[in-house]
Parts: sequence; structure tokens; C-alpha cells
Amino acid sequence: MDKVQIETPNGEVVEAELISCFELINTGKKYVFYTRNEMVENNLIKMYVAEVKGNEENISIGDKMTDQEWTEIKNVMKSILTGNTNPNIKYIGLGGL
Repeated sequence: MDKVQIETPNGEVVEAELISCFELINTGKKYVFYTRNEMVENNLIKMYVAEVKGNEENISIGDKMTDQEWTEIKNVMKSILTGNTNPNIKYIGLGGL
């Protein structure tokens, strides 16, 4: 996984490992899945998802998502975990942000 610097909505810059970058075709919005390798219950690693507001040199993430956006993101996660194709997802590399 690529290590990236992510600027949070409050201006804090954190180091994270990039899991996946994608665009929702129906909205044109770009999102990242990333982790800071924080352990949570059941020895799982916490994963974050956020809309990207910057580019590959300066990844900044947006504030809270709407309920509709969150529903779409959950469908993306379900597609990834089950290996199913989702025609609304365009996977992009870090350079595509």
C-alpha cells in the first residue's frame, strides 16, 4: 500500500496507507479508502473513507457525507468485498486524484 499524507477537514495532516481510490461515475466525486493502522475490536484494523478535495500531492478530504453518499459508499464496499462488478465505480490510481 502507498503511504500518503492526508489533510483532514480541521487542517491536521496525518500519514496513512492508501487502500483504494475510486470515482463514483454518477456524481464524478472521487473517494479514498485509507487506514492509519489503528486496531479496533476483534483485532481488526480501522478503515476510513472520505471524499477527496485535493490531488495526489495534496490529498485533502471533505467533511461528513450525506446519507445518500454513505449509502453509495456502502454499496461500493460491498462490491469490493464480494468481488462483484459495480458499473458506477471507476477505480483510479493515486495519480488520478
